[in-house]
Amino acid sequence: MSLNLQCEAVACAGLGPPVQRKGVELFWRSPYPERHKNGDQHPSLQVNNKKDTWADFVENVGGTAWQLAAYLAGVDAGDKKAVTAWLKRKGLLDGAKRKAKADGRGRCVAAYTYTDGQGNPVARKLRFEPEPKGKAKDFSWERWEGGKWVSGLGDPKISTPLYRVAKIINEPFVVLPEGEKDADAGASIGLPTATSGGTGSWREDHAETLRGKAVLIVADADDPGRVEAQKRAASLYGKAASVKVCEIPGCKDLAEAIEKGMTRDDLLKLFEKTPEWKPETGAEILDAVVRFVRRFVSLTEAQARAVTVWVAHTHAFDAADCTPYLDINSAEKQSGKTRLLEVLRSLVFCAWFTGRVTAAVLTRKIDAEHPTLLLDESDAAFGGEKDYTEALRGILDTGYRRGGAASCCVGQGASITYKDFSTFCPKAIAGIGRLPDTVADRSIPIRLKRARRGEVERLREREAQREGSAIAARLGARCAVSVENLRKARPEIPQSLSDRQADVCEPLLAFADLAGGGWPETAKKALVSFARGHKLTMTLLVSGCFGTSRRPLPRRTLQRCLRRT
Repeated sequence: MSLNLQCEAVACAGLGPPVQRKGVELFWRSPYPERHKNGDQHPSLQVNNKKDTWADFVENVGGTAWQLAAYLAGVDAGDKKAVTAWLKRKGLLDGAKRKAKADGRGRCVAAYTYTDGQGNPVARKLRFEPEPKGKAKDFSWERWEGGKWVSGLGDPKISTPLYRVAKIINEPFVVLPEGEKDADAGASIGLPTATSGGTGSWREDHAETLRGKAVLIVADADDPGRVEAQKRAASLYGKAASVKVCEIPGCKDLAEAIEKGMTRDDLLKLFEKTPEWKPETGAEILDAVVRFVRRFVSLTEAQARAVTVWVAHTHAFDAADCTPYLDINSAEKQSGKTRLLEVLRSLVFCAWFTGRVTAAVLTRKIDAEHPTLLLDESDAAFGGEKDYTEALRGILDTGYRRGGAASCCVGQGASITYKDFSTFCPKAIAGIGRLPDTVADRSIPIRLKRARRGEVERLREREAQREGSAIAARLGARCAVSVENLRKARPEIPQSLSDRQADVCEPLLAFADLAGGGWPETAKKALVSFARGHKLTMTLLVSGCFGTSRRPLPRRTLQRCLRRT
């Protein structure tokens, strides 16, 4: 019988999480401790993940995942009916697995059982690894109902408790990594671990479970992981006895750190060195963004503040009906346009830094991911062939307001049809000269001049990326808990702004008001000054004072043109 089993999944289903890990080798205590001296205090059942084999050296048995299932079931491996029945009871051979294989999910490599505080099963998450031509890593849920596992979490969905809650319910100190694999790895070295699951799984009632405990949140070393850690810390603050947030140097997560040899004492030492987490005000985070940006790019105070509130907007643009663009331009080369985009790449939400890109790719990627588009060399793009220029301008014109879309043909032959692709996402556009009028009208102009020698620091991108990502995580966490407030916000709009300018400024002013401190006033002054400057430019364009040149006119000429209009 050919079954898609793996030794680790079989061992976890029969014995729970491993009690020890050493690289690719995982260890469990024997299911028959009475046959071992001292109850098998030194785990004797070993699984090698790389070879997908197992062995119990005391019993002198081992082999394949099927043979492990037979060993744990206490039956002969040749008794297919008995082994199959055991696999079905453990959820390793059922309709959900067969469906997963048909869907291209790959094989199930782990089953994480969620229990209540008394250890009774509530639900479990099945983890599927990708096959060579299958989908990426995937998960599915089952609930414990009527004495058996049933696909899905029900309707309405049941609320899952913290993973391993029964193990930590009486512990004064809890380690909170992001995923179940990390929690199991921590438990294998004696740490009291729990988790709500991956990104986006945390609920406020989870914080109540950990009330009064000292909590160490171990963040995954990527942008989503850092944001998730900050969200959990904000939820626990004031409920837990103490909250600390850390990353493990040189490792993406807790499981990897343990595979590389990290011990329980190593983590406890890291806990001791980590300062307690305290919430920041929005003003403090925005101040950090301003300082970071101005280290590498020569900006006026007004420009830096406008850029900063725009960065914040990218993390909460779902709360806005309009998304203003940044029009980053200069009269000459080497003025810092690309450098500003490089700095923004580490700060904004879901950055997509690109240059010349086809209209088809642009529409499809925006529709699928809603990234923050950082478009460089726009002068070359808008100065190219007419069809491409018009398509690009159409995407930028419609993508400024929620619901904006570009209609494209999809399919082939007789099945060809059309589809509306969403074009709504934040965008920063850099280039020499000015944008087309309709795009510029939706933008905040950031006109750069070449920095003097020694005015800004050299950008070492990997170092800056780490520092910028940490700031972005703080900003993302702050925005995540403020989306509803931003959606309901109605900031005061200066009377001097036109309707279009009010649309451009409103989402940025909303965040400035939320941040507090000096930001509401300084952001308003900065945005109003840019709006007035844009109005002057539009007046000159209408009067024909720019002629055919993209270069700025002398100041006296501009003043003369303004008097004439």
